[in-house]
Amino acid sequence: MDKKNIYLIDLVHESALGIGSDSMPLQLGLIGAYCLQELGEQVNIELYKFTADFEQAVLKKPPFLIGVSNYLWNIDISTKYMQALKRRFPDTIIVFGGPNYPDEFDEQVEWLAENPIADFYIYKDGEIPFTGLVEFLLENPDIAAAKKAKLPSCHALHKGAPYFGKTAPRIRDLGQVPSPYTTGLMDKFFDNKLIPQMMTNRGCPFTCTFCTEGGRYYAKVFKSPLERKIAEVNYIQKHVKHTRTLRIVDSNFGMFKEDQAFCEHLGKMQEETGYPEYLSCSTGKNKKESVLRCNELLNGAMRLTASVQSLDPTVLEEVKRKNISIDGLIYLSDETSETDTHAYSELILALPGDSVQRHEKSIDGLMQIGIGNITQHQLALIYGTEMNNQASRKKYGFVNRFRPIQRCVGKYEFAGEKFAAIEIEEIVTATNTLSFSDYLDMRSLYLTTGMFYNDRVFGEIHALLRLLGLSTFGWIKSIHNNIEKLEPEIQALYAGFLHDTQAELWDSPEQLVHDITKNVDKYNNGELGGNIIYKYRSKAIIEYFDALQKSAFSRLKAYIEAQGVNCAAAVSELERFSRHLKGDLFNLDRDVVEQFTYDIPKLIRDAAFARDGGTLEQLQYPMTISI
Repeated sequence: MDKKNIYLIDLVHESALGIGSDSMPLQLGLIGAYCLQELGEQVNIELYKFTADFEQAVLKKPPFLIGVSNYLWNIDISTKYMQALKRRFPDTIIVFGGPNYPDEFDEQVEWLAENPIADFYIYKDGEIPFTGLVEFLLENPDIAAAKKAKLPSCHALHKGAPYFGKTAPRIRDLGQVPSPYTTGLMDKFFDNKLIPQMMTNRGCPFTCTFCTEGGRYYAKVFKSPLERKIAEVNYIQKHVKHTRTLRIVDSNFGMFKEDQAFCEHLGKMQEETGYPEYLSCSTGKNKKESVLRCNELLNGAMRLTASVQSLDPTVLEEVKRKNISIDGLIYLSDETSETDTHAYSELILALPGDSVQRHEKSIDGLMQIGIGNITQHQLALIYGTEMNNQASRKKYGFVNRFRPIQRCVGKYEFAGEKFAAIEIEEIVTATNTLSFSDYLDMRSLYLTTGMFYNDRVFGEIHALLRLLGLSTFGWIKSIHNNIEKLEPEIQALYAGFLHDTQAELWDSPEQLVHDITKNVDKYNNGELGGNIIYKYRSKAIIEYFDALQKSAFSRLKAYIEAQGVNCAAAVSELERFSRHLKGDLFNLDRDVVEQFTYDIPKLIRDAAFARDGGTLEQLQYPMTISI
């Protein structure tokens, strides 16, 4: 008997700005590996991510069935390709799956009605349900019969009526699923500039209402055996070509004792081979000692996260969030202050109960703790989250707008049929506690944070203020409240940023699609679109750093004077040090040796000195500093 061909696709947008998703399609690999383990004598399975490769494969050998991943960043491109494919090969069975799908029954029925191209939808974890559906269809390729069978976790409409199977139980031992790497399914992707992904555990014990893993389904965490993880990463290391990064997709990596054993292996591999140079992951939301131990075993290859989303108790209660303690955050900050590892934290703007005062208080708190990078996300209303249901929308007075997802707009073609694909996200721009004007003000404040604080761009200023017992956020607010007093180039950046912030928002997805379709080429070549925070921050640092530095120190002097503190000599030395350190950024041959009267390196690096009551006078002694 000839084997049936099954293609699993995770199509990605490609443009001058890069690709929409730079990761290997791990989830599809896991589904494919499990299906081959159970049905390998009856099916061939191939994975595709790039549209040209997929088109070539389909036209050469049309498949029996296509499994389609559904994420925010690829639903439109996938749908458009499936529509074109169905017109050419109408008998192909199309199965969608992924997190970008509602949890409520009525909305699920509506989704399937609006997306008739999907013959089936696999709800939640897909390995066992997808394999069960394929097994049924191999024996009886009657789509109507398969729908009426109501197989576990299979959702479908037949003549407008819903046929939903009960949700299958989760896999408790992830070792039951073969590795898509060691089985060779992922080999083709090592030839592309894609980052290998691994999942060492699945699930999350936290209940955040804005997250797809905050629901009851994912409440228990199930893990992979150490032997499987070691075999998988060893295989990756031997085959990786174009990146030194390894991405761990766990929700809380480093929080469990099993993570330390795996990191010990990774650390030894790193010393022997240089891989991984960097571990991209979302670290655990508590047990920071364990996370820091993992990073120590990895020689500082992790960027440590303190994803608080807010520090305000009212906001945290509304979103069912429990954060790491303030003491834990301080410990994390202090432990990384003297290393090349930066701790970063994430805030979400426009959460329920959020306001200007509460959002500013969160930024202030993270700066007091010493977190080196603060990332502000927009609250996105996404399927599979409690935040997205109608009750939450009404309760919190969400005012939503729509915007194109970065790097996810383009023109495509399948078998001579041309079309545009545009991915859209719905974000909250006002609530019953935060006006749209407030929203714009907080976006602008985040630009200030990005230009003057993040990644220790002016870490010497933060260090001085910490030693003086003054608020770093007070200095940031002094900048933010006096934009008209900054250098002209920096004022222009703020104006451009606010214009672009409003220009990327639409009142309806239909109007967005209409307008962007006329300008797809501009989005495709990078003239429009992209991350505007990074755009303006990059312009400030690369094109106008001298103006940025003058603005930073002019507001520092004004702020310190307003606080009644007299340390003009120290500020003058700090500014001279900063100019030598960061002036002429792209001249790598520049060497400076100068005399200073303050121990500025200790000021910057020794956070504990300030916390233990150290003074500026104690750092005043002659020094020769080589930069």
